[in-house]
Amino acid sequence: MTTNNTVLRAAGSVGVLILGLCVPIAAQATNGLYSLGFGTKQTGIAGSGVAFPQDALIASINPAGLAFLGRGNEVGVAIFSPRRSYEVTGASPPPPRGFPPFATDEIDSKSNWFIIPDLGFNWPLDENSAVGLAVYGNGGMNTDWRAVDSPFGVGTFGAAAAPGSPILNAGVDYAQLFVNLSYARKFTDTASWGIGALLNYSRIKMKGLAGFGSFSLNPARLTDQGYDSDTGLGLRLGIQGQVADGVTLAASYQSKISNTFEDYAGLFANGGEFDVPATAQAGVAWETGPGTFTLDVQHIFYTDVDTVGNTSTILPTQCIPSIPFTTALRASGPGCLGADLGFGWDDMTVVKAGYSWPTAGGWTWRVGASFGDQPIDEQEVTLNIIAPGVIEQHYTAGFSKQLNGNRELSASLMYAPEECVKGPDLFTPGKQVELCMYQYQVNVGYSF
Repeated sequence: MTTNNTVLRAAGSVGVLILGLCVPIAAQATNGLYSLGFGTKQTGIAGSGVAFPQDALIASINPAGLAFLGRGNEVGVAIFSPRRSYEVTGASPPPPRGFPPFATDEIDSKSNWFIIPDLGFNWPLDENSAVGLAVYGNGGMNTDWRAVDSPFGVGTFGAAAAPGSPILNAGVDYAQLFVNLSYARKFTDTASWGIGALLNYSRIKMKGLAGFGSFSLNPARLTDQGYDSDTGLGLRLGIQGQVADGVTLAASYQSKISNTFEDYAGLFANGGEFDVPATAQAGVAWETGPGTFTLDVQHIFYTDVDTVGNTSTILPTQCIPSIPFTTALRASGPGCLGADLGFGWDDMTVVKAGYSWPTAGGWTWRVGASFGDQPIDEQEVTLNIIAPGVIEQHYTAGFSKQLNGNRELSASLMYAPEECVKGPDLFTPGKQVELCMYQYQVNVGYSF
């Protein structure tokens, strides 16, 4: 009973922290929309470790791992810097045939720095079971394309040409918060299962898209509506077990979580739906040499989310536009914004590998790498200027240092080299749009 009361008191005490986290959590080292990893230790091995529980944030990828941890608390923060740019080349015919983005030199997004906190708690109930609480963020879409950097100051998508448009800069501010309450139980001495109940809070703001007003089913709810938010519920299921001396296998699955942003019903598919995609992850942890080698495969089901996975290439051919820049008449057809149109992302499969090893003096060292094909097809680049999630590789390193009183300090570094994708402009075939991104991240964590 004492343990249960402790769990409830701790859960209540972090409620205030959770509310505070809702605002700052934003982008993170990403595979498309999904973070590379959650917490300092997990990030240090490139987001691998589904079969290798290191701290309470294992619940974010496999709640089954909580059963093999003692009581522990973790708090951490990441400083993340994604550097995004786009460039348009080729001739722009005069209006009405020409449509932004106009040919230009490389333009850089001005949203370059983000602070992302995380925290986790694990409470063993007995020698075979445990309860965990983890709070973490997910995302990576935040961009800010300044109108003053675009040709003639019209904005990336021509918002300046729309009478009364309140915001000329284009971009997105998209943040996700997850509160994960998990239970894990051993069914043998070396195997366990776990289940996590997920409470998701998502918030989004779109701006500078008024130039697409004539292609929207609901142009009054297309852009510049300020922040809209929604909450959703989901599950994460996991299992892990030792299959040979020093070899552990594990797998987990997170369900799709429903989100709808009614204020952007004229932009996102099906009148504002923007769900969190499902993901699955499986891996092995192998004790070899002085440490542990981890190898994971993660699959992200982007094509199951219409706003993310549906193609954008039908916009010019399957949408009958309204009179430009008016809200009195609406576009019609399945290829319009707010109908079946999406951003055209493919599913993404990511291979993650890491190695952790202890040394004298209470030190543990970590290295890792992650590889995957970015999800944006070259035919889909125009709308994806808003959110160019094109990273394919991450390289990480980190360490932990044991301190007095069962405390530990950890840190990790991440570098994602530049990746670009180039394809035809959606409206002007003679033009080419190139999207590029590279990333840095520093994590610091404290266990007690």
